Amino acid sequence: MVIVSWRMLVRVFCVLILSICSVQMFDQDLNPRTLAGLEKEWSRNPCFKKVCQRGETCVLDRDRNSKCVCQTDCGMLKFNRGQYEVCSTANVTYQSECHLNIDHCLCKSNARGCSQPGVTKILVDYFGACRDFPKCTDSDATQFPGRLRDWFYVVMDEMARRAAIGEYKDLWLETVKGHNHNYATIWKYCDLDVDPQDRRVSKKELQYLMKTVKATEQCLAPFLDKCDVNNDREITLMEWGHCLGLKDSEIVDKCHSIHQYRRQK
Repeated sequence: MVIVSWRMLVRVFCVLILSICSVQMFDQDLNPRTLAGLEKEWSRNPCFKKVCQRGETCVLDRDRNSKCVCQTDCGMLKFNRGQYEVCSTANVTYQSECHLNIDHCLCKSNARGCSQPGVTKILVDYFGACRDFPKCTDSDATQFPGRLRDWFYVVMDEMARRAAIGEYKDLWLETVKGHNHNYATIWKYCDLDVDPQDRRVSKKELQYLMKTVKATEQCLAPFLDKCDVNNDREITLMEWGHCLGLKDSEIVDKCHSIHQYRRQK
């Protein structure tokens, strides 16, 4: 369970480090630059407002026109063998998600260095090196909802104790007090329902859960397919609750108050 939170923290930390290091915080005389000065300098940089795609970075040509090109490396990040490996949907292991994105850009552009010529889209299937999955047996499928509820409870409890989910504090207190994993199940649904917040969790919104859990749970994909009762590629709160073994009376929409708390912050 700690691994999940650790990955999230590492990714946030890496983004912060790269964003800080991309700006020179001191002038040539080593005097600290003011925020206004930094903003003014960035406003003159055509790359400041340039939006690049996955695996791309913005550069300026001789005429200071901005353009997006494929990244050539993964910056200052150091990778120990196996530490950040990811498996693509084509069952290819990459050193990190950054390396996968670079290959995606090269292949999409049909550029030299592409590891899979003819492929135009490379996506992460799950975190960790590619592996062969055992079959999800009937016994595994029966036990899986309970394991998933327990996992949601542990993750929620850990994040709450780190004060990382203030918007879920009341729900967490109810969960711990009654040792009721049902609340953790509702919490996770609200956590997934973000874009848009419509109580219909799409395949896109499920991607991070899939990437995180799939490497250790061979029953996850068939389980989520089973949850989508009407095959509309979206899972409603009621479908989610039923799939995880909750009764109708236990499926309570807590998402509005949680999302409202986030907006107030």
